[in-house]
Amino acid sequence: MSRFNCEKCETKFNVEQCNPVSIQIRIAMRALQPMIVARQAFSGFGLSKDPNYNWADMEQEKQSNGKNPQKKAKTSTKPRAIMGKTKRLVEYKQEKPIQLTLFEMLLPGEQPYSNTVELYDFIPKYHWGKVERVNGMFLKSLEREFECRGSRYSVTIQPASLRDKNGEEKYFYPSKREELVEDALRKFAVEGQGLFLDDAAGVTFTLHQLQQELANNGHTYNKDQIKDALLVCAKTNITVTSEDGSAILVSGLFETLGLQTREDWESKGQKSKAFVRFNPLVTQGIKARKFRQFNYETSMSYKNVVARQLHKRMSHHYTQASMMTPYSINLTTIIRDFGLTAYTRLSHNLRDVETALEEMREKNVVLSYKIDKTVDTELRNKMVEAKITITPHPTYVSEVMQGNKRQATIAEFPGDTTS
Repeated sequence: MSRFNCEKCETKFNVEQCNPVSIQIRIAMRALQPMIVARQAFSGFGLSKDPNYNWADMEQEKQSNGKNPQKKAKTSTKPRAIMGKTKRLVEYKQEKPIQLTLFEMLLPGEQPYSNTVELYDFIPKYHWGKVERVNGMFLKSLEREFECRGSRYSVTIQPASLRDKNGEEKYFYPSKREELVEDALRKFAVEGQGLFLDDAAGVTFTLHQLQQELANNGHTYNKDQIKDALLVCAKTNITVTSEDGSAILVSGLFETLGLQTREDWESKGQKSKAFVRFNPLVTQGIKARKFRQFNYETSMSYKNVVARQLHKRMSHHYTQASMMTPYSINLTTIIRDFGLTAYTRLSHNLRDVETALEEMREKNVVLSYKIDKTVDTELRNKMVEAKITITPHPTYVSEVMQGNKRQATIAEFPGDTTS
């Protein structure tokens, strides 16, 4: 973590004596000087957008070169190379612009927090629950609609195609695991590991570091599962269109993924670096300063998917939080915008939301809530809608107020928000 001396107390960020806002401004001012992030060269390749590239490519290449084609390749726990044609990390132009510095949260009191990003974080791009594959392999694209700040959008999610160690192809939707991996990588960027690679926001990391971050927040995955999650994010394509039908985004969840080669792993082991370039909408949100802090540690601790999605949504949009101004949302909005399955009986969806609200109450995000049901008398009083009204907990309110102050400081800071 970067440290700077405070002119007021001549200490290293003594939060008892220093003004955190002035410290944040000082950090940002340092970033006005050109900062090219110097990274040690490594031979990791970016993930090819060609869907035919997969984990089995290296073994197939060996066989095509005449290395005992009849002998079955031995399985290895070491990472395999991704033989794509995209650039290595050292071939990208690496910068740290002022917008990325403002995106960071380096003060000791900011450790629990990360940032949500406008629009991207509110695309219902994850699949929850079981999947039904065609012939045990294929998955159909998901078609969903959602709203963000009053504008209506649709999104098409094309599942990722991966091959297992036996070379068999299988399709995957991004799910809870991929969401957690994305959130952990963004947390790394918030903590100072972020950089712009050819003008796209990204982050460098190691698989071991990512595994430890997830484990520290209660989510245990082995390295193969984490690599699969990274590949699913890179190979899942989303197409977002506005209500008038004009395309605004066609991209993977990650624009680029760079994993280490076998030689890199053998020479550096778990210290071998990987990198990701985030989705273009993340880059756009950082440049435009359309991001907002949320309690990352609380979000990562949720067991309930709805609780995590609702927490992020409230943290980003519910900027007027107070006990006098409760937050309201309809059940059908939650189903639509979170990408949930709408059950035949909405009461079953409501049950899941109530479970989420109870968990949020345990974590001092929700103080209380009430539910107003709408029924259709012509359908034997079947519930057709429910309005959920949430009174926030004082602890959550104080976090929102803290976020408002930080946002005001970011908005007032000079600099371009478009380039």
